[in-house]
Amino acid sequence: MTEIIENRLPVDLLEKSIKSGTEYGWRQNDFLEVVEAARKLHIAIEGGQIQYVFEEGTCELHWLHYYTNEIKKGENWTNFCNRTAKECSEMFNQIISKRNIEKEALDNFSLVKEKLKEGVVLENHKLFIISFEDKKTN
Repeated sequence: MTEIIENRLPVDLLEKSIKSGTEYGWRQNDFLEVVEAARKLHIAIEGGQIQYVFEEGTCELHWLHYYTNEIKKGENWTNFCNRTAKECSEMFNQIISKRNIEKEALDNFSLVKEKLKEGVVLENHKLFIISFEDKKTN
């Protein structure tokens, strides 16, 4: 049986996670804390993307992603974990400071438009998916 990498995160952060299919995501306010916790635990960040998750379906804003570069030849695992945390955090900060995520979701997904018309608070459904990489999986 394969160990779920996310289970290595602190319990309080894992309890804040929201599953979207087989992926784990967090609210915007928790994102950087999760990335930093992973870095400290020597878990690399592969990246992820933003989703709006509703009971009726998931709207994945795949163009708003924060994928990191693969391990470089000769790069040790600790440096790789530190680098991917930095890369992911920088891309995340770029997205949230320069993009209107909700507008992009509304412009691209009829489900998001419908939910807004129903009075749903879209922010409560916005999720930042994070994919991790563990040294044992290489």
